[in-house]
Amino acid sequence: MQDNTADLARALKQIEVATMAIAAANPPNWKRPLDAYKNGWVAAIGAIEVAHDDHGPTVIWWMGHHYTRRSGSNPKFGAAIWFSRSAGKGEDGEAAYLRLITFADGPALTAEPLPDYVVKVLDRSNQKR
Repeated sequence: MQDNTADLARALKQIEVATMAIAAANPPNWKRPLDAYKNGWVAAIGAIEVAHDDHGPTVIWWMGHHYTRRSGSNPKFGAAIWFSRSAGKGEDGEAAYLRLITFADGPALTAEPLPDYVVKVLDRSNQKR
């Protein structure tokens, strides 16, 4: 009987490389609470901090790509910090980004009212039933 240990080790290494390539091309956009931003998360996800400021990491390296810290400017959607990288241009010609991780406040406790045109369509669909 032949020892297949070396063949098995090579196959496992190929699986590891393929899995890492898939992960690098499709970052997971993990979701974390905003207060977890300063709690050692960079090492926990297997990333390396490249740059930081007084507020925490600003650029990290994960699976062969650099991700830059971003934050929204519209308080309507709540406080959030995320790390993303460019993915080139989307089908619409606009810049597209891939998110690695997002830190955000919990969901808003009040929903916005539905616009009149949506209410009318809902009413029509309910009348058809």
